Amino acid sequence: MSERAFWVGTYTGEAGGGAGIYRVARRADGSLEAPGLAAEAVCPSYLAVHPAANVLYAVREEDGGGVLAYEVTGSGLRQVGTRRAGALPCHLSVAPDGGHLLVADYGSGTVRAVPLGPDGGFTGDPAVAEGHGSGPRADRQEGPHAHATAHAPDGTVLATDLGADLVRSFRIDDGVLRLVGETALPAGCGPRHLAVHPGGYVHVLTELATTVLVLRPADGYARLETVAESPATADPAGDRAQGAAIKLGDGGRYVYTSMRGTDVVTAHRVLDGGAALKPVADVPSGGHWPRDLHVDGEWMHVANERSDTIATFLIGGDGVPVPAGAPLRVPSPVCVIPA
Repeated sequence: MSERAFWVGTYTGEAGGGAGIYRVARRADGSLEAPGLAAEAVCPSYLAVHPAANVLYAVREEDGGGVLAYEVTGSGLRQVGTRRAGALPCHLSVAPDGGHLLVADYGSGTVRAVPLGPDGGFTGDPAVAEGHGSGPRADRQEGPHAHATAHAPDGTVLATDLGADLVRSFRIDDGVLRLVGETALPAGCGPRHLAVHPGGYVHVLTELATTVLVLRPADGYARLETVAESPATADPAGDRAQGAAIKLGDGGRYVYTSMRGTDVVTAHRVLDGGAALKPVADVPSGGHWPRDLHVDGEWMHVANERSDTIATFLIGGDGVPVPAGAPLRVPSPVCVIPA
């Protein structure tokens, strides 16, 4: 296994003990080297990389939020751009053609598309789509809370709204982020993160119901329909559990979810080309309050925010991750992505 480097987003200041964006290298044996601070930043909790340019993006997750662009300079970062965002931006994704950066603003419930140039830099003002609606959980669903975006094969941008129990579908036309459809999900489920399976199905991890919903396109990806629902954990999750991240593994043969509160990562077997999931094993996350996870071939890295650790796992032939060495100390890690 060759060496690999990763960027780590953290919480800073009152929100956590990080100082910004860190770089971590993985040795050939799977162990992680001590982190190095690549750039100081305020709450860069979620990161994304451009598919072609040498650019890293980060949110600034605060009430007066923003997004930042960095040129990658070896093991360091040089800030090359910034744009305003809504309140508490919490997720980023880059369109497959590299033309836009999609931002989910949790606090304001907005989704925005920031235009990007060929060099990955910001080139104009973002197109913004307002959220609407609420849900039955008064403590978490008093209004819209956009939480993540993903990109469908036909170019549709899919966005979860935890506050309104919706998946919204957008198209980017002439710089406008145009709403083309909405899919209602079970009341109070709180959809958080989502992944598009190679089979065309959309897998949605709920935060409040701790389930995984499987959706299929009913009108392209403008409208989806629920075809399956399964627990987000192999054993009962319990009331204190909160779903966090969902990622694909082994070309879509497995799906992995992280669960805060119970502090486990769950391996799910994918059935019928993505149409259904079966949870097969819960594995301790290697720390407390697992947030993001990254699957890199046979390796998995899990960011445990409240224990200040990144845990590494080796994924077996049965799809179940096995701890590989001692977790690495990293302050308030939230997001892990390849450099």
